[in-house]
Amino acid sequence: MNTVVRLFTKAKGFPAVSYNMEKVNTGVAELLSARNMELLKAYSFIRTIDIEHYFGAISSLNARSHFDQFHAVLSTKGSQIEQKVFLDIAHKWLEAMGYKEQPYLIFLHKDTPNRHIHIVSTDVRIDGSKISDSFDRMRAVTELNRICGVDEEKLFKDDISRLIKYRCSSTVQLKLLFNQKGYRFFSHKDNFLVRKYGKTLLRIRRDALLEGLSAAKPDYRRTKEIQSFISSAILIHCRRPEPIYQLGPGGSWRKIIGYRSDLADFLLSAANLEVVYLFSNKTVTSFVLIDHHLAQLFAGEELMDLQRFIGKVTQEPLISKLQHQR
Repeated sequence: MNTVVRLFTKAKGFPAVSYNMEKVNTGVAELLSARNMELLKAYSFIRTIDIEHYFGAISSLNARSHFDQFHAVLSTKGSQIEQKVFLDIAHKWLEAMGYKEQPYLIFLHKDTPNRHIHIVSTDVRIDGSKISDSFDRMRAVTELNRICGVDEEKLFKDDISRLIKYRCSSTVQLKLLFNQKGYRFFSHKDNFLVRKYGKTLLRIRRDALLEGLSAAKPDYRRTKEIQSFISSAILIHCRRPEPIYQLGPGGSWRKIIGYRSDLADFLLSAANLEVVYLFSNKTVTSFVLIDHHLAQLFAGEELMDLQRFIGKVTQEPLISKLQHQR
């Protein structure tokens, strides 16, 4: 079950309350659960300001605390998790994080393609003590994976056993390969680190890795096969890269997270050749091709000039060809 969590910790007061209640009022969110808020039951009509004051009164019990709002988002791809199951996951996760007895609100948002839940609470207890936020982000991911039945160690071993079989000729290609599987790959001092779930899962000596990469030999036969296949495909399929956006809540912002094209879609479906476009300032600057069939990566320039790969094909009209043949 692919569920991710994000924490928003740097906020004065409780702005997440009004943010989520406004979503409810506009019909793009739903308040699924409100727990441990018995004092508010005395109100015949509960306003947003009443909830903010309630959280604020509890947080004021710890005068040394500055950021008392607990605001988390659990999200899943599409709507693969039923609402009831998703809510149950949220309750269990809050308990694991130490918030079972805290007042909290759980909202379901429907304003993006991916179903997601917002959780609002306070990390100050009724006795004035504060819930520890040490290693909060790492703990948040680990607990969510445990609840969802994700075995982090097994998943990484399965991934790494496949990834190390790929032939790469540079650290750029290796980083891209790991990124495609959701891992962070970067250089730190004398090592390259692979991280996920807020943890370092693999540490590789820089000199050993670079030596291995330099020993990788180009596969000229496969290069020519792919070049020939692409040359045929570009005559039929549109090559123009189109941006893929990550949308903010309610479309409040959007960020380019990648590019796709009809050509790239065809290469992947027909030959298991995955095109990854590299870009900067909304401009495609190069590309890398991942050959999943033979487990190797090719820099774009090894295969084809970038402008030919993403540009327009000027084809000679059929009637001109026939006249020329005569």
